Amino acid sequence: MPVPVCAAAAARAICRQAVPASNIHTEQSCTAQYRGAELGTGQLFVAETDIVWIRDGDDLGFRLQYKRLIAHAVSKDLTAYPRPCVYMLYEAGAGEGDQEESDDEEEGGGNIEIRIAPQTDNTVQRIYEAISDGQLLHPDEQSDSDDEGSGLCPEDMQQTGGLGFSSQIRFDSDGQLLVDNQAEMMEDQDDDGARYEDMEED
Repeated sequence: MPVPVCAAAAARAICRQAVPASNIHTEQSCTAQYRGAELGTGQLFVAETDIVWIRDGDDLGFRLQYKRLIAHAVSKDLTAYPRPCVYMLYEAGAGEGDQEESDDEEEGGGNIEIRIAPQTDNTVQRIYEAISDGQLLHPDEQSDSDDEGSGLCPEDMQQTGGLGFSSQIRFDSDGQLLVDNQAEMMEDQDDDGARYEDMEED
């Protein structure tokens, strides 16, 4: 039986990891999902330098760089994942080794969806806040200039009720997180409203 693509990609993405120093927050018994594949239970380290998840028993895991973290949010949508979790959208081809980057290119690139679910639901918010604190230590000059032009600020990236499917993250004028189909619906409504105004003027 062929191995599912998501599981094969996840297997290539994990390797032996060392516990980082200067941790902002650590959380035991966290399940991890990478590209839709369940990796098991392990320990999460939100460090000042990066984010590391290490699986219990074999010390295999993954390491995420803050500068490649596109967005993160609290997800409590149990139709998307069976437990409250921290959802992360991560830039593909950003691994520390050449092998992971070449694997991402072979699979067509695209961003990587990762979910981290702690054993205790009420610590999800704490993990989210620790990641936010870590990001503040690694400002992206390009993102800062983009945010100035778009009117977004770090406070706009707050928690969401949940993301039910693969999506690019966008925000509405009130700073609320949207998924692509919601954004398209709002754009359609705006277009309809403009058309109705034109008809009334005629």
